[in-house]
Amino acid sequence: MNQRKHTKQLRRQLRWAGLSATVLAAPASFAQDCPKPTLQQCVDADYRASSCGSVHDAYCQGEVEQQWKAGWEAAPKRVALLPEELGGGVDTVAYEPHVPKRTRFQGMDQSIMGQVLKGQILYRKNLENLTKDEQAYLSRIRSWEKDGTQVTSCQEFVDEKYLGFSRFERQAGRYGDDYRAFFNGAFGKDGIAHRVLYSRDQEKLAPIWDGQRTAKNAYFRFTPGRYPKGTDGYVFKSEAAKLANNVEARNWVAPSDHWHQEQAEQFSHIADDVLNHYQVEQESFTALLRQRDAVYAEWEQASKVLRSRDHQTVELDKLTAERLYGLDQAIEESLVKAQKDGCLDTQGPTVCDWSPRRYKTMLEAAMAPRREADLQACLFLTGNDFGLESFVRNADKLKVKGLDRKDYTLSSSLLAQYIAIYGAHIHGLNVPTNPSTGAVRHGGEASDSGYAGGDTFGGGYDYVAGWEYVQPGSGLSNKALGAWCDSDVRLYGEFNAYANVFGPTRHEMAHVSGEAGTEGNGIRLKLDARVLGTSLYSHDKHYPLRVTFYEGKPVFDSDVAKASTTFVVVFVPVTVQGGLSAETGVKLNIGGAVTRNCTEDLLGVDLYGTITPFASVKGFASVGIGIPGLQVGVKGELVIARVNVPLYGDIGLYLSSPSHPTNPNTLYLRASSKLDIELRFLDGSIKLFGELLFLKGETTIVSWSGFGNTWNIYNESKSLPLVRVY
Repeated sequence: MNQRKHTKQLRRQLRWAGLSATVLAAPASFAQDCPKPTLQQCVDADYRASSCGSVHDAYCQGEVEQQWKAGWEAAPKRVALLPEELGGGVDTVAYEPHVPKRTRFQGMDQSIMGQVLKGQILYRKNLENLTKDEQAYLSRIRSWEKDGTQVTSCQEFVDEKYLGFSRFERQAGRYGDDYRAFFNGAFGKDGIAHRVLYSRDQEKLAPIWDGQRTAKNAYFRFTPGRYPKGTDGYVFKSEAAKLANNVEARNWVAPSDHWHQEQAEQFSHIADDVLNHYQVEQESFTALLRQRDAVYAEWEQASKVLRSRDHQTVELDKLTAERLYGLDQAIEESLVKAQKDGCLDTQGPTVCDWSPRRYKTMLEAAMAPRREADLQACLFLTGNDFGLESFVRNADKLKVKGLDRKDYTLSSSLLAQYIAIYGAHIHGLNVPTNPSTGAVRHGGEASDSGYAGGDTFGGGYDYVAGWEYVQPGSGLSNKALGAWCDSDVRLYGEFNAYANVFGPTRHEMAHVSGEAGTEGNGIRLKLDARVLGTSLYSHDKHYPLRVTFYEGKPVFDSDVAKASTTFVVVFVPVTVQGGLSAETGVKLNIGGAVTRNCTEDLLGVDLYGTITPFASVKGFASVGIGIPGLQVGVKGELVIARVNVPLYGDIGLYLSSPSHPTNPNTLYLRASSKLDIELRFLDGSIKLFGELLFLKGETTIVSWSGFGNTWNIYNESKSLPLVRVY
């Protein structure tokens, strides 16, 4: 129970007593003008603030308190972590189960995240009141059930290859953000723990837990990071940093079903809200560590390629060191707090060591990467084309060693064989090739879009990123069709985020884009960033001959959209304000050089570096108006989308020598490119609390259990002869 003092409650009771005495002394004629109010009027903030509300103040308060007590006693209960407005700590609250009604789940076809979210919302809504898109996805899943082991898409391939897990995960949508129910379901008779899982065609799946050891808790994943040579790095001086940098605690245990069950029993005396709260804090800490790793990795990649062209990287080193320094400061602050919370103790269990949410997060981390890798490989190698004339159904046409069958879509196991053999063949080719058509490619691109959530809070995204060889007369140069020496190359990335709050209206939260391309005898760089339609950064400039360019400052708006609506706690309506915040930007580390003289048949083009659009969109809420006497507070935050799309490219055009053994005097395209994406979507909850007569109620404003992953979309390094010059 909450141990805080109730002085505010006592003062409020005295205030009501004083008001009651005033009302008793009011003239009778004044009371006659104000008939006895209904219960609905008594919980209306405007009525209670009116003159008639003052007359019937004591009556209304009695009615409200009576109904509040009755509603509280009739409702289900749980132990919850309270907001600061109600004193913090934990206490028993009455709540109403939350089932989202007006929802929107669209797109997201290019990732496992999309398949998981679209499947879980069906069961979150108990297969009732589904939207047109949700009904279509349900029909799609049911068609997979009907066609047996036959595979008709990459999405079906991954679902059926991991069928024992896929079914549980999809149906676990009914648990929402009740991570304890999710854990109990996983260990129940229809769960996934303590058993072998199978594919649709009855092939055994690899165990969920692979035996790799993990940290006691996330804080022990910390190790001081490196800095660019010649820069001043942050020095960790706190005792907390020394305690966290512990090799033994970093490799504490190899998770298993048995270990998770032991942990659940060990921490059963602590409220799940408390355990999950500390897990969420650790996830924020882990995000800091990942952000630091990403900054250093981008610098390492960019500086390596720049130095290989004899570029100086002093400015890039300095900017990177500044970013790392700020992140290290934030990391140490988190570690100091963790020590105060007791999380860095290695002598015994702490509240940071396990939670039902950690179980779900670890399950995600174990199963998402392997399924994402299969989905991306399938999409790349088949183009999601499973038609009668497709290669995957006519593999004998490919003449690839090891592909001895005609049709590899008869089961997920056969398709997995096709992907492994054909994937190795494509990887071994010297030129970039479209695997689903066999045609030579002059570029590489990936894109996706989607929207998810409901009318309370929701969000969407779209992105595109890639590289291309721009043929004469097209693209950036925009010239009439010209000679081969007018050829150019381009790197580009763009991300857009959208969100809605307390209504269906979508707001463009963030737009970020970066583009680098050769043009004439120089490099053209374009950057653009805006939040809620307002341009915050724009750059479009042509740099002659040889260039290095670095940019990476984020733009941030903490209050870009607001709305208000009413929610009911127990039975009392409370006006709540909701808002959206966004942080966005694009990191650009680009180098390049151009040598072009068409009259002398001379061309040398070099473009290299990284383009990383990033964005984070969050939803928040605060209490607006409630009736007198009711203490209210809001707790929680919703991550609508957190995205990084790092694109690396090293692209060039060059002439081979006259003595080249196979292609003398030939214009070559050299292309090395890698595209990753890190995406976390719809994760968190915002809850409204109310207290009257020391009895507390809770209602859910928004609640999503979320899903996130980091995956590689493509990684290739090829050389392609374009044209014989002379």
